[in-house]
Amino acid sequence: MIEEYFTVFKETQPIEIKERNSRFISICRHVDDKQEAEDFIRQLRKIHYDCTHVCFAYLLGEGRVETFRYSDDGEPSGTAGLPIYNEILRKNLFNIVVASVRYYGGIKLGTGGLTRTYGASARAALDIAKPEKIIIKGTVRVEIPFDLTGIAMSYIDRFDRAEIKSTIYNETGAVLEIRIPIASVEKFSSELTEKSGGRLKMTSV
Repeated sequence: MIEEYFTVFKETQPIEIKERNSRFISICRHVDDKQEAEDFIRQLRKIHYDCTHVCFAYLLGEGRVETFRYSDDGEPSGTAGLPIYNEILRKNLFNIVVASVRYYGGIKLGTGGLTRTYGASARAALDIAKPEKIIIKGTVRVEIPFDLTGIAMSYIDRFDRAEIKSTIYNETGAVLEIRIPIASVEKFSSELTEKSGGRLKMTSV
């Protein structure tokens, strides 16, 4: 079971490398979904409207690859997007997009040169990024009768990294949805069941 992963929250400053008069400007940033990644690429195209190519790759998922895409944007197939994507994999980062903007300098680099340079460009951005660890959480729904509210809330408040996502009151008590590190869900459920004498109803959401 995957319990944690790394991502980058702070967007890197554009970093430039040069190869045979061509300029390669790379940038890395966090994205939560495909739409956000695609919007970022469209924004780069507007900013660098006079560039030759905007090549990129993104990878989405919580510790495992759920969605990915890479683009050569007119460069020879496999020479730009894939090297960028491979650098993301090498860093073992998730929910990020890396783009490399090229301004052609008049000298062709060849497929090998392009592959190396786009890889180096992506690596330059990733090397200055500051990865942060994300603890993967699961959601547990707990039905708490009024007379057990004190016991339950005391335990939840003290449980490491537990986060109450929502609370709905009814005629018998309250229904809470609680976010807990996925590695601790079993411990949370068994300990709270014991403290309540088995009177609490819990289900994983």
